[in-house]
Amino acid sequence: MIDVWNVLANGLWILGLAILLATASWAHWIAGLCGTRLRTVLGRPPTWRTLSLGILVFCAGMAGTGRTWWERAVWVVLAAMWVVQDWLS
Repeated sequence: MIDVWNVLANGLWILGLAILLATASWAHWIAGLCGTRLRTVLGRPPTWRTLSLGILVFCAGMAGTGRTWWERAVWVVLAAMWVVQDWLS
């Protein structure tokens, strides 16, 4: 029997990495098109928000696949720290 929770949790971290990869690829393309540095494009608010979304989805997936309570807690704390850092910037 398929464990639905495990499939969803693994799907979340894979989706998070896909969002990060797509955002990095898009930013690289825009940087080449505009003749600017990749760092400049990655620092723009729309790109930064998409990267933050990818990191949060990745952390949620990793927290869902954690085997012990402390492993899940570490991923939740990391996600919370990322939200606070994103909100302050």
